[in-house]
This record gives sequence, structure tokens and C-alpha cells, in this order.
Amino acid sequence: MKRFIPKILPISLFFISIYFFVLGLIYPIMGSSMLLGLKKQDIYLFGSVEYFFEEGELFVGGIILTFTFIFPILKYIILFLKIINVQLKSGKIIDAIIDIINKWAMLDVFVVALIIINMKLNSILLASKLKVGTTYFALSILLLMICSVYLKYKAKLSS
Repeated sequence: MKRFIPKILPISLFFISIYFFVLGLIYPIMGSSMLLGLKKQDIYLFGSVEYFFEEGELFVGGIILTFTFIFPILKYIILFLKIINVQLKSGKIIDAIIDIINKWAMLDVFVVALIIINMKLNSILLASKLKVGTTYFALSILLLMICSVYLKYKAKLSS
């Protein structure tokens, strides 16, 4: 029983983070209205990536895709393997990669992406407002980072 209790926290954080990540993808991250609210549009996270690629802004689209989809999914896979105690041959390299990802904090890039979208869409006739998907996505990243830090801390204690 004593060994199981320390596993509850990272497992809970991990699955709650996945839940919020999925909600962040399902729900809109921003809403915009044009012409005094006559035309409303919700903007979804993946839709913003599609928007930049369709507009030919491959660099911005690539950054958003990398830091809001690819890195979090890789981190989920790696942390899941750590939670279930799968020993990887290149464990130290993977730990270093996770540290780098944590330092970049995907949340920062996400916020910058929202600002870019807002600036591109904002005008006198257009108003934009953050929606619940932004909160869900931010929570997923924060919980994932906490889970990662907790696992790293526990690994240092046991070694």
C-alpha cells in the first residue's frame, strides 16, 4: 500500500492533464465577432494551425503545431512510460529533452500564438475574446509540467 500511494499523484495529474488537453482541442480557444456582433466565429486550436498554413505562414504554423501538439504528445508518451516504470536505454537523454521542453514551456508559445492570431484578426470592426478552450489547454500544460517535475523529484530522492 505504501508503494501505491506515491503513484496516485502522478497518475492523477497525468490523466487529468490528458482530459484537459482533449477539452482544449474540442472547445474553442477564442471567439470573434464582426460588425457589432452580427457575424460570430469560434476559433479552435487546430483551426489556428490550419489558418497559418493556408495563409502561407509556414514558420508560424509550424511553431504552433510543434509546441502545442507534437511536443505535448511526445511528453505524454514519455511521462507515461516513466509512470509505469519502463526503463528506456536512453533515459538520461530523454530526461534532458523533457527538461528542455519544460523550460520552453509550451504555454508561452501558446500565448504568443493567441496574441498573433488576435493581432491578425483584430480591427475596429472585429472584437475577439478568449474562450474556455484556452483555459483547458493551459491547465493541461501546467498539470503535465507539475507531473514531470514531481517524477523528476521522486527519481532524485530514490537515487
